[in-house]
Amino acid sequence: MDAINTPSKHVIVGIFSLALAYIFNSLLGVSWSTSFARVSFILLFFVLIIGPIMRIKEPRKDSTPFMTPWKWRGELGIWFALTGLIHFIIVLRERPLWELIKIGGSGYGLANLLGLVALFWALVLAATSFGKVIGLLGVESWKRLHTLTYVVFYLVAGHFMYFQFFSTYGEVGPDWFGYMALAMTLIIIILQAIAFILAIAKRGKKMNSKK
Repeated sequence: MDAINTPSKHVIVGIFSLALAYIFNSLLGVSWSTSFARVSFILLFFVLIIGPIMRIKEPRKDSTPFMTPWKWRGELGIWFALTGLIHFIIVLRERPLWELIKIGGSGYGLANLLGLVALFWALVLAATSFGKVIGLLGVESWKRLHTLTYVVFYLVAGHFMYFQFFSTYGEVGPDWFGYMALAMTLIIIILQAIAFILAIAKRGKKMNSKK
């Protein structure tokens, strides 16, 4: 996430998020809880795809969407946490928390526990995405803390994969969004791997040039 948030970007991301949730619910017939869960997943995907792409190919200001896409990560991350929280609140109105995370039998409780841990850390990261908080933490500490974004992503992916591919709760089997989200998860993993390999290669070239 970036260190600067602006009201105008929050309005744009907020309208996009709420409109997408409305489309899922009203036009595609998805429940509100699932709609906000899917919007939250999409926003997190946007947050994580920006970094690896920029490391693979450094963008030019005159050729990138919205001029500087990396400066949208803070707003996207905060709205990811907010839409995830809305999803949790809606689900909590239907079933008490202890039933949601009860371990035993199937993987239902464990999958929900993964989602709950992911939500906790998402809210922590969102709360530390504002300038004054970053000033208190220090930039280096803030950067180390926000490397947990990838941990949050894999927790969310595990939570999601269970309900799409393994759960017998409700409809059995994945729908179209399940396959799309699986592809999004693989894209993140592949981009991370490519960016990591290129970073190692670049470091190797620098070391060789100093010899």
